Amino acid sequence: MNNKKKSVIENRRNPGSKKTSNKTLRPDTRPLKTIKSETKSKQKSKPQSKTKPVILPDPLPKKKKKSNGFLKKFSRTILLIIIFLMATAFAVNAFFLGNVTNDLKGNLSKYGISSEAANFAKQHKIVNVAVFGVDGRDDVEGDRTDTIMIATADYEHSKVKVASLMRDTYVYIDKKYEFDKLNAAYAYGGPDLALKTINQNFDTTITDYVTIDFNAMVSMVNAVGGVTIDIETDEELEWVNEYLMDVNEKVGTGSPFLEETGSQTVDGSQALAYCRVRYVGDGDFDRTLRQRVVFEQVLSKALDLDLKEQYNLLMATLPYVETSLSTLEMFKYGANLALMPSKDIEQSRFPTDELISLDMLDGVSYVIPDTLAENIEAFYQFVYETDYTPSDTALEISDEIKATVKGTSNTSGSDIE
Repeated sequence: MNNKKKSVIENRRNPGSKKTSNKTLRPDTRPLKTIKSETKSKQKSKPQSKTKPVILPDPLPKKKKKSNGFLKKFSRTILLIIIFLMATAFAVNAFFLGNVTNDLKGNLSKYGISSEAANFAKQHKIVNVAVFGVDGRDDVEGDRTDTIMIATADYEHSKVKVASLMRDTYVYIDKKYEFDKLNAAYAYGGPDLALKTINQNFDTTITDYVTIDFNAMVSMVNAVGGVTIDIETDEELEWVNEYLMDVNEKVGTGSPFLEETGSQTVDGSQALAYCRVRYVGDGDFDRTLRQRVVFEQVLSKALDLDLKEQYNLLMATLPYVETSLSTLEMFKYGANLALMPSKDIEQSRFPTDELISLDMLDGVSYVIPDTLAENIEAFYQFVYETDYTPSDTALEISDEIKATVKGTSNTSGSDIE
């Protein structure tokens, strides 16, 4: 290619280069028609691609069209993602909650669930799981449930709730054992009988449980970095250290004594010792409060962990936990709870302060629900945040307890199933 052609192409590609040309260009005075004719003639006679004028169509329309196409594709992609996420959330929600109500369709008597309670539960997106803390040490005969709680995942109000049940509550167990303390049910028939007893007396629909022994509590507290407790008196401090000696010996830890009262962060063994104290203040009333304080912090901190840390926590405590839940179900619970906007945990205790009395029956001290029916209504207000009318079976148990306290009952002739 000669220099002249090269110059023409460069000038057409870069109009500004005309200003830097070494040649002085004279104005072309020929008629416009002649110039156009010569240009067409040159194009026909020299069809080589390298010498074609670089004259492109106006690029603006194509760019605009391409931009519109991209926006449409982008919008469709976003819409598909939103639909997919909504469908996935719906499917997970349906699968998760469906798993909760599946057992309610079967043999209700197996769990001591009334038909009224089952029909009510199916209308709500609320999950209840029983939590039993047992004294499972080798030198202790039988499993005594020192802790009985109901952990609630409320997906209607986006809340997590924990309700303590007084272990000494006077309840109906079954025809064989009749009426006894609530914690006796686990010792008589393990978690199955304990679940059935809770469902019959509090008109609940619980089909799953988690049983935790000493080592699990220690491991869970340590896994979340400890918990904060508030020791109010010197007497309470002495009892915590007294129990701590026993915990260190039985669990095989070497946690140091606590040296002062007030708010402080403690490890797993120290927290367990704190939870076991029952001879200070209001006895078992204050002990259930201590247990809820520790349990709430463990649960709250566990929810703030990432998935890997939650997995490590689960693996660390599983050897010390007995549960009806599968590993997959436990991860589903954790994942769904982690998605809740609030990690605050609401607490309560049943029987409530307003609906409780202490009484001696045959020389044994009991916590008496006064009345059981009213405590059931209070329980539903706390868990479901709505009114509920107790079932006929629950009302019958309530009447039987009331008559027993007044000395007019004959429990051996009870018709309660």
